[in-house]
Amino acid sequence: MKKNWIKKISVLCLASCLSLVMLSSTSEAGSNTHKASKAAQKKVPGASITEIEMDMDNGEAVVEVSLIKKTKKYSLKYRHSDTKLIEYEWELPNTSYSIQNKKNVSMSKIKKKARKLVKGSKIISARLSVDDGLSEYKLSLKKGNRQYKLVYNAKNGKLLEYEWKQLNSSSPKGYIGESKARNIALKKVPGAAITKFEFDKDDGIAVYEVELQKGIYEYEVKINAATGAVIEFEKEIED
Repeated sequence: MKKNWIKKISVLCLASCLSLVMLSSTSEAGSNTHKASKAAQKKVPGASITEIEMDMDNGEAVVEVSLIKKTKKYSLKYRHSDTKLIEYEWELPNTSYSIQNKKNVSMSKIKKKARKLVKGSKIISARLSVDDGLSEYKLSLKKGNRQYKLVYNAKNGKLLEYEWKQLNSSSPKGYIGESKARNIALKKVPGAAITKFEFDKDDGIAVYEVELQKGIYEYEVKINAATGAVIEFEKEIED
């Protein structure tokens, strides 16, 4: 009888400890999510939060906060562990249908605007595209450990989209590394420009996802991060 009581007390103690651990973990998660939302509101004063979402990015938990201020939409991504901002983006609707018959602003002028906006950056790619019938210049730049994406209205040179993303300074141990993965992708598509590079998990397998641009074509190369093998390759005409 005494042994049964001891077992019951042990089980109750274990259950209580587990409950406290779970409660503490949930409380910490909620606290960091709240911190991220507050940081986003401070980053974009006067904006209204439309959505807060927990997600996984490159194998770590993140908090994505969506906001709106007048007609401008924002998306901010924070690392959940320390609520550090790792991605920032805003976009405006392109409503320039009435000036589509005008001559495009020159590419050189757009590049000058981009370099002035992101001082000290290197332009990785720049192209003219048509999105929903509207002409736009899309540029990819790199500065330090940040990659930028800028979208300009081709008719009046107005900036429609601004985005920067924190790049991983190094790949996790046991993987081929960013430099080698980039070379593999460029060997697959000679003469192309890399527009996006990410380390991610796909069905539990660590991969490098590389997007490239060459002429009117867009490419996506998925590389096994451990072996360097190309496991997916896609080519399509740019929209």
